[in-house]
Amino acid sequence: MTTIPVSATISRAYGFLLGEVGTIVRLTWAPLLLGAGLSYFYGAPTVDGAGKIEPNPALFLISLVMFVTGTMAMVALLRVVVFGDRMPGLYVYLKLGAAEARLILVTVLLVIGFIAAMFAATLVVTLVGAMAAAVPVVGIVLLVAVVAGVFGGLIWALVRLSLTWPAIVAENNLGVERSLALTKGNVLPLFLVLLATYGVCTLVTWIAFVVILGADYPALPSLPAISDAQAKSPEAVKLIAETFQKALEKWQVDLTRAIGAHWFAVSLLTLISNFVSTVLWAGATGTIYAGLAEERQVPAAE
Repeated sequence: MTTIPVSATISRAYGFLLGEVGTIVRLTWAPLLLGAGLSYFYGAPTVDGAGKIEPNPALFLISLVMFVTGTMAMVALLRVVVFGDRMPGLYVYLKLGAAEARLILVTVLLVIGFIAAMFAATLVVTLVGAMAAAVPVVGIVLLVAVVAGVFGGLIWALVRLSLTWPAIVAENNLGVERSLALTKGNVLPLFLVLLATYGVCTLVTWIAFVVILGADYPALPSLPAISDAQAKSPEAVKLIAETFQKALEKWQVDLTRAIGAHWFAVSLLTLISNFVSTVLWAGATGTIYAGLAEERQVPAAE
C-alpha cells in the first residue's frame, strides 16, 4: 500500500497556485467572477426595522449559480493537474459538459446524504442531551463523547470522499467508489494535506474577515453559568438554553448588519478566498489522485 507523501503533496499544491497562476487566472476568472458579481449585486444581507434578518428570495438562485460556476472552475483546474491540459489560447472558460454535470449530480447527492446523517446525529445528540439534564454526571460525559464521535465521523467521511472530484474528471464514473478505494489506508496523510492547504486557507479567510469588520464585529454570546443546583433542574436548564438562543440570534443579526456595512470588502474577500481555495483543493486532490490512481490501477490483463 502506497502512503501519500504529505510534505511533497502540500508543496505541489502551493506550487500549483504560485507556478501556474497565469493558466489558473485564464481558466477561472470568468466563472468565479460571474458568481461573485451576482452575489455582490443581489446577495447583500439586510436587517428590517424590527431587528430581524430579511429573507432574500434571490439567495438560493445566487448560491446555485455560484455552485455551478465553481464547479466549472474546479473541473478546469483538475484537468490541468491530472492531464496537464492547460487549454492554450482559451481566455473565457464557461463550459458545462459531462464531467461538470456528473460532479454537480454527485455533490447534490452527497449533500442530501450529509443532511440526512446530520438529522439522525441531531436526534441522537438531543436524546443524550435529555439524559444529561436528568443524570448530569453520566449524561454530560456521554454527550461529549457523542458530539466528538459525530464530528470525527464527519471528518473521516469528508477525507474518504475527497478524491471523488478528480476521479469524476479523470474517469467515466461517479467517483465515490473510486475515492473510497484510493483513500483506503491513507486517511491520516490525506487529512494532514487537506488541513495544511484548504484548512489553512479557511483559517486565513476567517482572520481576514474579522479584520475587515473590525470594531463592527459583534462579541460572541457567552454561555450562561450553570450552578450545581440548576444543573439538576430541567426547567432551569431549559431557561438557560432559551436565554443563550436569544443571545445567539441577536449576535447573528448584529453580524449581518456588520457584513452589510462592509459588503464590498467582504465580497472581494469571498472572491479571493474562493479562487485560492479552489486552486489549493484542485492542486492537492488532483496530485494525490494522479499518484494513487497510477499505482493502484488494475492491469488490463487481469
